[in-house]
Amino acid sequence: MRKEKKDSDMSVLSRKINQQGYRAKDLNTTARRKSVREKWQARKEGRGRQSIGLGPEKDNRRKRVPFKLLLLTGILVTAGYLLTLGSWRTLFGDLLYFRVHEIEVSGCVVTNAKELRKYADITYEMNMLTLQPGAIKERLERHPWVEQAKIRRIWPDGLLISIKEYRPQALVAHGEENGFQYLDGRGILFATVASGQDLDFPVITGLDLVEAEIVKKQSLDATSTFLRLASQNNPNLPAQNISEIHFTPEGELIVYLVEHPFPIYFGKGAVEKKFSQLHRVLKVLYEKKKGKAIIDDVAFIRMDYQEDKVLVVRNHSG
Repeated sequence: MRKEKKDSDMSVLSRKINQQGYRAKDLNTTARRKSVREKWQARKEGRGRQSIGLGPEKDNRRKRVPFKLLLLTGILVTAGYLLTLGSWRTLFGDLLYFRVHEIEVSGCVVTNAKELRKYADITYEMNMLTLQPGAIKERLERHPWVEQAKIRRIWPDGLLISIKEYRPQALVAHGEENGFQYLDGRGILFATVASGQDLDFPVITGLDLVEAEIVKKQSLDATSTFLRLASQNNPNLPAQNISEIHFTPEGELIVYLVEHPFPIYFGKGAVEKKFSQLHRVLKVLYEKKKGKAIIDDVAFIRMDYQEDKVLVVRNHSG
C-alpha cells in the first residue's frame, strides 16, 4: 500500500496543482511544434548570425570557396585546351545549337552576297565554335572586287560580313586580246572588266609597252595624281572630259580630251604643277572670239615645252 505524501513533503508547485486541478498542458511543460513563420524567422536569424561571423561553418566555407574557384578554372582551361584539338573540335562542331543559321553580307555594290558566300566557301553547315574568321577574311579579300573584309560572329548562330569594294577611276588597256582592267584612285589595278560592266571611265593606254617596272610604277602614280586632281571637277578640266591617258615607252604622259581630241603633252614628273597650268590655259582657250572658241583651232599643247612655259599650237589658214 502506497503511502500518500503529506502536504508538508510536497513542493509549493505540486500543492498548487493538487489544490486547483491544473493539467500539464496548462503549465506549458510539454514541447510545442513551431509554426512555419517561427521556423522561417529562426532560419533568418541563423543566416544573420552567420553573415556577421557567428555561424560555426563560416571558416569552413571560406576555406572551400578558393578550392571551388580553382576547380572551375581548371575545368575551363582544360576544356579550352581540348577544344583546340581535332577530335574535340569535331565533337563541339557537331552541336546543332551552334550551327550558323543567319549570314548577313553588307557593302555589296558590284558584287552580291550569294556570289561572295560561294566564293569564300561560307555555308550554313559551319559551326560558330569551329569556324575561322581569319580564313574567311583571307578568302574574301582574294576576290577581285573586294578591297577589305570584316567578319564578326553574332552568338549563338549569326555571322555578320561587311566588305569594302574597290572604286574604279579608270580602265587600263592591255591590248585587244587581254581586254581592260580597272584602276582605283590610288593607282592599284584590280578586277578585269567583264561583259556588261561599266566602261564610262578614262582609258589608260601604253602601259603594256613600258618595260621597266620602276617606270611603270611611276606612270601609275602619275595617273593616280592626275585623276585625283581631275576628280575635283574643275569646270575647265573635269574628270568626265578626259578621254584617254597615254604613256610612251619612256613613261611620258599624254592626255586626250573627249570633245577636243588633240594631244596634251605632259612629259614626266611635276603632274600637279602642270595640271594647274593646264587649267589656266584651258580657261583662256574656252573663251569665244567672233562666236567661236579658241580651243576649236588648237593642234596640240605642250606642258613640257620650257620651265614655267606652255606651248599652244593652233591650226591656222592664212
